[in-house]
Amino acid sequence: MEPEETTFEIFLRDRIKEKGISLKKLSDLSGIASNHIENLLRGDFEHVPPTPYFRGYLMRLGEVLDFDGEAWWLKIKKGGDIGRSGPADALPNNRFAKESPAKIVAISTVVLALLFIFAFSLPHIIGKPIITITSPTSTDGNPSVTTSNSIVIQGTVKNADSLYINGDEVTISSDGSWQKNVLMPQNGINPFEISAKKFLGGTTNIMEQVIYNALSTSSNSMSQITSPTSTSSSTTTAPTTTAPVKK
Repeated sequence: MEPEETTFEIFLRDRIKEKGISLKKLSDLSGIASNHIENLLRGDFEHVPPTPYFRGYLMRLGEVLDFDGEAWWLKIKKGGDIGRSGPADALPNNRFAKESPAKIVAISTVVLALLFIFAFSLPHIIGKPIITITSPTSTDGNPSVTTSNSIVIQGTVKNADSLYINGDEVTISSDGSWQKNVLMPQNGINPFEISAKKFLGGTTNIMEQVIYNALSTSSNSMSQITSPTSTSSSTTTAPTTTAPVKK
C-alpha cells in the first residue's frame, strides 16, 4: 500500500504480518523500543518521540520491513500528527549502528592503556620474591665461619608478603630489609633455610650455611718430675783375723 491509501498504523500492521516477524524481533532489528512500536501500531503519535527521533524510527522500520520510510515521514509530518523537535533533540542511538572512528580510537586507547598497566603490574602481583643475603658473607662460595654461638642473618627481599628463617617469621621493614639473631645449634655446619612468600605469587627458598667452631681453652699444666740423686757409701770392713792364743 502507498502512503496515500491508508493510515500508517494499518500499513505498519500489514507489513509486519506480511513479513511474518514478531514485535520483539522487529525491535531487535530496528533498535526501536517495543513500547514505541506498539504506540505506532495504535496510531498514538502523542507518545512517540518528536522529530527527528520519529523520522529516524520510520527510516529504520522502512529498512527492516522494506517500505519507503521517507514518504511516510512526509505524509505524517504534513498531517501534523507529531510533536515538533526541540533544540536539544537528536536521533537515538542504534545499538546495531557502527561506532564512529573517533570513538573506536578512544575506546581502543583506553583498552590498550589498561592492558599496559595490567601487564606492568602483573609481575609484581603474581611474581616470585627475590631474596638477597647481606650478612653473613661467604668467601669463594664457602660457608662463613664463626666462633660465636649466635649470629645475625640479614638481607633484603623484594615482592614478598612474608619471610621465614627455619620456619620462624621475620619482620620485613618498609624498605624490604630484614634481620634476625639466630643461635648455632651445633658445632660444625649449621643450615638456615630462608623462605619468602607472595600471597598471589610463588615462594622463593634459599639455603644459608654457617660453620660454628666452638673453641675451648684449657690450660694444661706440665708437671716437671725431678728424680733426687741418692748417694750411698759403702764401707768395706776387712775381716779381722784373731790369732789363737797360745797357752
